[in-house]
Amino acid sequence: MELDLFAACLPGLEPLLAAELQGLGMAPTETAGGVEFRGDRDALLAAHLHLGTASHLLLRCARFRCRNLQELQTRTAQLPWPRWLRRDVPFAVRATARKSRLYHTGAIEERVRRGVAMALAGGGEPAAGAAVPLAAGAGVPLAAGAGIPLAVRVVDDVVAISLDTSDEPLHRRGYRLESAKAPLREDLAHALLRAAAFARGQALLDPFCGAGTIAIEAAAIALALPPGRLRPPPLRGTALADDDRWHALVAAAVRAAAGTAGAAMPIAASDRDAGAVAAARRNAERAGVLHALDLRHCAVSRAPWLEHPDTAPRPLLLATNPPFGLRVAAGRDLGNLYQTLGHLALRLGESARTAILAHDHRLARRTGLTLRAAFTTRHGGLHVSALVGALAAAAPSSAPPA
Repeated sequence: MELDLFAACLPGLEPLLAAELQGLGMAPTETAGGVEFRGDRDALLAAHLHLGTASHLLLRCARFRCRNLQELQTRTAQLPWPRWLRRDVPFAVRATARKSRLYHTGAIEERVRRGVAMALAGGGEPAAGAAVPLAAGAGVPLAAGAGIPLAVRVVDDVVAISLDTSDEPLHRRGYRLESAKAPLREDLAHALLRAAAFARGQALLDPFCGAGTIAIEAAAIALALPPGRLRPPPLRGTALADDDRWHALVAAAVRAAAGTAGAAMPIAASDRDAGAVAAARRNAERAGVLHALDLRHCAVSRAPWLEHPDTAPRPLLLATNPPFGLRVAAGRDLGNLYQTLGHLALRLGESARTAILAHDHRLARRTGLTLRAAFTTRHGGLHVSALVGALAAAAPSSAPPA
């Protein structure tokens, strides 16, 4: 059965997500906030397992024009809900609305709940003992385990109803149970690496590793381990669930990764915060990639290969998320830190490359490196950019003022 699917992502990551889907043999269409594609249940499971830049995978159940609540309930009740939902498992509805005659989100949620319950009851009122639909409340996120989440979005009198196919966002891989200050989302770390064209056979250095997210995501790429391997089966509680098929796909992917394992290039990460390095070590162990990492507690000037650039492997990517001066190092003038990073990086030579996640472009320019913006998105309420480039000094005209 062909399914209409939507992979959501952080704004600005749509091209990277579309490229991932193309690599899985899909035909994606980019749109604001994600990528649309079609596929069967196996395609959906493969997307859950292999996508690194997606945050949610939605099954698009319906899209129709609607201007009143009774029509909304009737049209919802006509949809083939038994294909997607089980009568014995509760579902929950959350609605948003703008620029539409349907504007009261609580009423929208109630009518959709009634319509779905009627369809699951065979067209009439729900039978005694049938699953009780739950209410999320207008504007209130659904709690984990509250029921199968249905999202209703009404814009310009067009209703879109979707089923979220996982219990939690996809960026929660299952390994980062400990965080350092200002933690970096896994999907954003993955996107930074993809934007810099990091791949198996390359070495990597992160001298501001925090809880290790960039290094762990890089190790998984280098070892061909799929991002979703540690997550629970998707579609749980729905009529589409197939836990056995999911576990078989995960096992096959892990076996294939083990079969291609060879002499991997080194991946090094360091931080001056001992607690962060300890957390990174435990996170890496949960991710199954600790053996592939060189984790050290040290200042940036003592980081692997920055202290002794002649020992650096090639090809090398320096990928990092330096302090922004907001949640970490607040009140400090970070200009000297960025200048130091740039000076040390340049010693690695032009054959190395860099990828820096930056909030303040003025600070990033203090590195003195030639960088271009690969994407811009939002993280933790801030606009951040992935700045990538070869390790060459910036032209004098673009150098920061003295």
